[in-house]
Amino acid sequence: MTFARRVAVLLVPLVVLGAAGPVVQYRGTGVVLALLPPPSDLHMTRPVIVIEHDPIVGLMAERMAMPFLAASTALLEGLHQGDRIVFGLQDAPDALLVVTIERLPARR
Repeated sequence: MTFARRVAVLLVPLVVLGAAGPVVQYRGTGVVLALLPPPSDLHMTRPVIVIEHDPIVGLMAERMAMPFLAASTALLEGLHQGDRIVFGLQDAPDALLVVTIERLPARR
């Protein structure tokens, strides 16, 4: 096996894993209370989403409302105050970063 082929065989899994999306360390469910594009009083460069969330397994045992930094403004597109969501969090330096959001059907 040539050197170039060995490198390609080693790199393919890394590319595939990287393409799988962001690493989600915690999952939560909740309701969007506010969407704050940057700059805001809470962060100058990142969008902020305020969520009233249920307990988050492995992270928070109680239901509460709190702001989270979003990984990008694209995550917040199409969201509105009152939307029910499932969201994925990732530990980042000095913050929990929302890296995935999925809107849930409205309750009846």
